[in-house]
Amino acid sequence: MYEYVEFPPLPIVKTHLVINSVLALLTVAVVALRLVARFLSGAGLWWDDYLILFALPQGLGMVIIQGMWVPMGIGYDMPATLPNLETILKMLVAYELIFSTTISTIKISVLMFYLRVFVNRSLRMATIATLVFVMLWTVANTLQVFLICRPFAKTYSLTVEGECGDQIASFIAIGAFNIITDVIILTLPLPTVWSLKMSTPTKLGLTGVFLVGLIVSVIAVIRIVTLTELDLMNLTGTMIWADFWSATEPNLGILCVSLPMLGSLWSRCVGASRRGGDSSKLAGYHSSENATGGSTGFSKLKNRSQAAKDDHHQEQQQPSEVLPLENLYAANQEVHFQSAVTTRTRATPELDSDSRAADTDLERDRDTGSEVSLTERTHHRHEPGNGIRVQTKWSISRD
Repeated sequence: MYEYVEFPPLPIVKTHLVINSVLALLTVAVVALRLVARFLSGAGLWWDDYLILFALPQGLGMVIIQGMWVPMGIGYDMPATLPNLETILKMLVAYELIFSTTISTIKISVLMFYLRVFVNRSLRMATIATLVFVMLWTVANTLQVFLICRPFAKTYSLTVEGECGDQIASFIAIGAFNIITDVIILTLPLPTVWSLKMSTPTKLGLTGVFLVGLIVSVIAVIRIVTLTELDLMNLTGTMIWADFWSATEPNLGILCVSLPMLGSLWSRCVGASRRGGDSSKLAGYHSSENATGGSTGFSKLKNRSQAAKDDHHQEQQQPSEVLPLENLYAANQEVHFQSAVTTRTRATPELDSDSRAADTDLERDRDTGSEVSLTERTHHRHEPGNGIRVQTKWSISRD
């Protein structure tokens, strides 16, 4: 266990930690819902999902380091925090590495999502080129952590002899490339989206979904501004805001790229609530019959086993039981559709016997009590000698 001199946490530092802790918990919840949405859709997980799962613990690790720094004197001038400085610098090395890999993992996840969704050849080639650039950028980020000081121990030790490059300028340059790659990645699919044959409001909605990540780019710009105010000669006294925004950016990035993936889950929830609410409304609809005895509207959902028999006059059936609409989509039921078409040239005893046999089959279906009719069944006085007879039947079988 490392040793350090404890300082009373400053209120602003505690506030920053609380904000990032809440953001981290929200990010974990959204990623969990993203996985639920993927499994419910039956699609399973792909590389973009695995990469987000890899980035999530790294983002949480940055918040943990931020919390470990709080009692070490963040916000206090360095002469007072000098006993803790080497420990803080060692954590800073880990902090830089985690930040670099987390941001890169998020970017690669988005690019893999593009490769999974889009089939446009030009977009896929541009995505692959951007993917290569991001990987090279990641390698450069990692190398600068280890090569900025010679020897490497000079990065965190106050007693080792050596020299270091301009660390602040290095941080700013990496941050600038971070923003550039963000803009490139977020705007890559827009030409393809606007070339699709869909309404303008739909295109605007998709554009908004892809550009929601610009929020992270705004945070990245703010982070660069705070880095310009960082003074390595008074590190603990000037790193308050740089520390805060550096921990905020990766977790917010994970959150922003995961939120659009919840669309299918949202549709399921909204669809289920609408079906539940509309089931009671369906009870108020009756089928109206036209002059030829045809059905011009939807009938109530009814149980065949209790439906009254029609005579040969135009009498409307009275449904005896309403089945809630949500039962229609239950997992243990099967929906069947059957349509029969017969032509008649003249009324013959043989055809009349066929009609009576069909009616007998329908009555047998009624007696099973295992099916629910979706339309009213109407008989006529007499069928014409010439014409076409169409009989349609919807049914639901319960297991």
